[in-house]
Amino acid sequence: MKNLFIGIIFLVLATPIFAQTGTIVVNVTGIENDKGVVQIGLYNSEESFPNYEENTKGVALKASKSGVNYTFKDIPEGTYAVAVWHDKNEDKTMNKNMFGAPTESYGFSRNIYGTFGPPKFEEVSFKLNSGKKTTIAIDIE
Repeated sequence: MKNLFIGIIFLVLATPIFAQTGTIVVNVTGIENDKGVVQIGLYNSEESFPNYEENTKGVALKASKSGVNYTFKDIPEGTYAVAVWHDKNEDKTMNKNMFGAPTESYGFSRNIYGTFGPPKFEEVSFKLNSGKKTTIAIDIE
């Protein structure tokens, strides 16, 4: 009986350790040239999207005109959005002109773009189910 009780306690305490996760594969195309890096940000909330400093996970990959790919592994199930941009001068800032329009190419999951500013989180978000692989193709403009 004591062993059964210890086993139950272990299972209850260990459950968060075995949380279900999935994989998100991001394929980015439409990169203008090989200069700089492509910033890829993964977001899990409307409040943080698409602020570079507030992504859930992020990566900078060497830009390649032929495209770049990145796989986010062991991501807990939930709702996510992806934002990418070609940071040509590697300053970790989305550069803009005097009217506030971006001067660096960018894109979002589901290939949706906002009219006056970035799209809303709910417009570009997707569900990641545990044990699944989700592939996102983004063509930056």
